[in-house]
Amino acid sequence: MKKTLIFTTAIITILTGCAMNEQANYTYPEHCIPPDQERAEMALQFAQPYAAAVIYKYYNRDKNNIPPYTLPQFTSKSVKEWEEVERPRILKQVKECFYGEMPPAPDFLEVELLTQVNDAYEGTAILKEFRIHCRMKNGKKFHFDTLLVVPKNTKTPPPVFVGLNFSGNHTYTKEPSVKISRGMEFSTMERKFYPLSKYQHGRFDNQTWNFREAIKRGYAVATACYWEVCPDWWTGIKRSPFTLFYDEKALRMDYEVSYREAQIDTWTRPVGMISAWAWGMSRILDALEKEPLVDAKRAAVIGHSRLGKAALFAGVCDQRFKLVISNNSGSCGAKLSRRKFGETLPVSYWFHRMWYCGKLAWYVDSPETLPFDQHMYLALIAPRALCVASATEDLHADPEGEFLSTLNAEPIWKLYGMKGLGTDTMPATPQTLGSEKLFYNLREGKHAVTARDWECYYNVADKVFNMK
Repeated sequence: MKKTLIFTTAIITILTGCAMNEQANYTYPEHCIPPDQERAEMALQFAQPYAAAVIYKYYNRDKNNIPPYTLPQFTSKSVKEWEEVERPRILKQVKECFYGEMPPAPDFLEVELLTQVNDAYEGTAILKEFRIHCRMKNGKKFHFDTLLVVPKNTKTPPPVFVGLNFSGNHTYTKEPSVKISRGMEFSTMERKFYPLSKYQHGRFDNQTWNFREAIKRGYAVATACYWEVCPDWWTGIKRSPFTLFYDEKALRMDYEVSYREAQIDTWTRPVGMISAWAWGMSRILDALEKEPLVDAKRAAVIGHSRLGKAALFAGVCDQRFKLVISNNSGSCGAKLSRRKFGETLPVSYWFHRMWYCGKLAWYVDSPETLPFDQHMYLALIAPRALCVASATEDLHADPEGEFLSTLNAEPIWKLYGMKGLGTDTMPATPQTLGSEKLFYNLREGKHAVTARDWECYYNVADKVFNMK
């Protein structure tokens, strides 16, 4: 059951005494630089042969080779039973087996205004950039920067989309006063880190985060660089906001744990990067509750790919988010774990195990032994609104597996007297299914967030927030 964890530990415990490489030539804050890079990189190189074996055994893109599977079923017969018994049980299992704990808000949260432009986007919006300071009574602290764009054409404070971005706030707007992100990017080809300052202002203007269309539709958007919240690399969790709540021993990677400790089950890492990014999304919402320009009670959380996984976890744990959007989140996100197609659970865990809590290692060889599957995870969002989105060419994320997960979550929305998707058949052509609080969107194309996706999300938000 624990072969993957023990195998990794056994390889890496021989690697000691190697020099650390903090890439001191960067003047970035320490919490944006993953520690112990050289030793961790050596560990990964030693483990590559096993990684290839995982791909060979568990990766599948042939629908004819999908083994049969049986999904666990809901047991609740009433809303009361769901809310008081089954939902708490599933949420506990999700945290213990997949994403880890979700710590509370910090003792103190302060918002420092960095930039305000009152005539942004040709005078149609107000742009603000602020730094969120998280402080604890014991003196520990953490901070990250958030970009907020608010339309000026609304009579009342508008609803707001909240999410994290990959390339830094400055790359999504041409406004020169926005600070260069302190995040980084890791080149898998060169095995090197690069600061996001390599990208100029507005490099991805109106692409992934299409502020201009949001302004036209009457929505505010708040986003922060995910790397500033938690560096997306093997040891990044040690530079995450979880340093506010846990000691260094709790934040070890699996390969840092002794072989004996792993064998006798005395330790599993209690958190992962998915939960760190989700925690950051909730802190953005905390800050927005102090912001009079937006209506934080009408907030949607959104994420793409790994950040789609994080958006789901944020939405599950923080019920202030009234709409939860998963864009191509795939394995360990919206896709069924028992369905062996595309990136399966073993593949996702082996290549990205720092995203998850340590106990997921117990299930990588046998996903069918998980006490839940992702349809039950999605159902934790009910009766609030959920939109799961896929792309036809994104086989890695398994569009059909995402659809089936959404479909099988229907019973809980129906328990609340709401409608489901309206069909039990995977769409043959791109379209949006659903009409009330549960939606599934399929578009043509590859793994990305496009204008077509955003059009769907605005349309869904219009219904959820009664915008029309």
